[in-house]
Amino acid sequence: MANKTKKAQVVIAVIDQPSHSFHFLLLQTNERRGSFWQNVTGKLEDNETFEEGGLREAIEETQLKIESIVDILSLGLKYEFIDQRERKVNEECFLIILDAKWNVVIDPSEHQSYKWVSIDEIKPGIVKFESNLECLVKSQNLLKHWGG
Repeated sequence: MANKTKKAQVVIAVIDQPSHSFHFLLLQTNERRGSFWQNVTGKLEDNETFEEGGLREAIEETQLKIESIVDILSLGLKYEFIDQRERKVNEECFLIILDAKWNVVIDPSEHQSYKWVSIDEIKPGIVKFESNLECLVKSQNLLKHWGG
């Protein structure tokens, strides 16, 4: 396992206070990376847990505000795959729930756009990779029954 790259995938959900419904943040990779929609995803640094790496990546990729975090949940989803650089990857998925939207700031070296989608918009085709969709659907199901 030491020769595998470790990554965290993070679904970011925000509680819409007036309606108590949820919206999810999706990021669009830049043209160099394929211009597709995805969840926050990133490589862990040395000695980071998957949760620590996921939170760090979410902050780096979106500038989310820690003080708005209501909960961080493991989705219990783990993937092993070979990435586009032929590296063996272990990936674990998390859900970060926030109580308010913020001024999302993306890094143009990785992403070109972002959007908020409602909980009811989660369906096949909204993201490129099946693992991203699976994490969104699991988050969607959890949040429909979440007690906050």
